[in-house]
Amino acid sequence: MIQHLPPRAVLFDLDGTLVDSLPTIGAAMATALKEFGYDIDVATIIPQIGAPMPILAAVLTGASEDESERINERYLSLYYDEFIATTKTFDGATALLNRLRGAGVSLGVVTNKNEHGAHMMVEIQGWKSTFDVVVGRDTTARPKPWPDGTLHGLKVLGATPDQSALVGDTEFDMGAGRDAGLRYNLGIIGARDEARLRAAGATHVLNALPEVGDLLLDGRLTTATQA
Repeated sequence: MIQHLPPRAVLFDLDGTLVDSLPTIGAAMATALKEFGYDIDVATIIPQIGAPMPILAAVLTGASEDESERINERYLSLYYDEFIATTKTFDGATALLNRLRGAGVSLGVVTNKNEHGAHMMVEIQGWKSTFDVVVGRDTTARPKPWPDGTLHGLKVLGATPDQSALVGDTEFDMGAGRDAGLRYNLGIIGARDEARLRAAGATHVLNALPEVGDLLLDGRLTTATQA
C-alpha cells in the first residue's frame, strides 16, 4: 500500500474560508455605500466579495476609480473601527489548523485583505502563532486571482507548488492556486457553488473545513469531489 504524503505547506484564504466575515464585510460596505448615496443591501454585496474592495465598489455602483477608492477608504474605517472585532470563525477552523500544525505542515494566509487587516484578523482569532506567513493584497504587486501572493507565501515557507495546497471559497482563490501550479487547490462551497469553483480551477470541492484535513493528511475524500 502506498503511504499518503501530506503537503509540506497549506495556504488559507481568510474571509469566507476560515472566518465568517462576509456578513460583517457586507454590512460595513453597505454603510459606506449609503454615505455616498448608493442604497445597496448586504444580500447583494455578499456574492461579490472576493475581489479587492475598490473593484467591488466599482462593480456594485459603476463609480469612477477615484470615487471607488474613496468608498473603500470609508469602508476600511468602518470595518476596522466597528465590525472586524465581531467576526466569528467557522466551525472546525481552529481544530483544522491545530491538526495540520500537529502533522508538521507549515501554514500561511493569502488574502485580499490588506496586510494590516489580515494580521489584525489573525490576532483577533488567536492564530498569531499558528501561521508562519501572512500575505495581504498589498504584500505583492498584484492581489488574487494573480498568483503573486501565493508564490510569495510558498517562498517564505520554503515549499514548492507541487508540495502545497491552497484552501479558499471564491474564484479569486482558485485562480491564484491554479496559476501558481499548486498540487491541491481546494474550494469550500459557501459563497460560491461547486460549478463556479471548478470553472476557476479547483482540483477538489469540499463542503466543510474538517474535510480539508481528511483529504490532505489521510488521503480520504469523504464527501469531497475531485476534478
